[in-house]
Amino acid sequence: MRIEYRQRSPAEYRLRSPADRLSWVVSAWRWFVPATTVLLLVVLTTAPIVLPWPALPALGFVAVFVWTTFQPGLMPPWLAFVLGLAADALMGAPFGVSATLFALTALFVRLFERRFGHHRFGFDWAVLTLLAIAYAVLAQQLSVIAGASAPLLPLLVQAAVTALSYPFVVLVCGRVQRRLLR
Repeated sequence: MRIEYRQRSPAEYRLRSPADRLSWVVSAWRWFVPATTVLLLVVLTTAPIVLPWPALPALGFVAVFVWTTFQPGLMPPWLAFVLGLAADALMGAPFGVSATLFALTALFVRLFERRFGHHRFGFDWAVLTLLAIAYAVLAQQLSVIAGASAPLLPLLVQAAVTALSYPFVVLVCGRVQRRLLR
């Protein structure tokens, strides 16, 4: 049995028509918009606000949920993983915790949408609330595995605040989608 492998030549890009080249650039731009939105919301989460409890919502997590719900093709699990790595680096969390949870969130939402289809705002909010609680519990467990101490009660408070931030993130992502991704 003989297996033939197709080798890509560097000339393939030059052989594309200008319309195909433009289509490729536009598709890359379309991934850049949700990724930038998630990163900006992660940076907003790291705002220097001193509180005794981690009461700042996990806006990056909510943004991954919202973008995967709005545009599943623009937030694949691998992109969510990369954004989670950036979130870990920005927030000083154990490396890989947010990356794993962002990718699992994107994967869960894709499977959930495939099974149940599109639904109303309230239902999505309830699903996000359950996911935020699961996110807090899994973040605590992964942090302990990574060697960091992470009490569960403050993370559950953060999960509640994260669930309450859902309308704000939907508003931001919806406006970005309407303005930049027509």
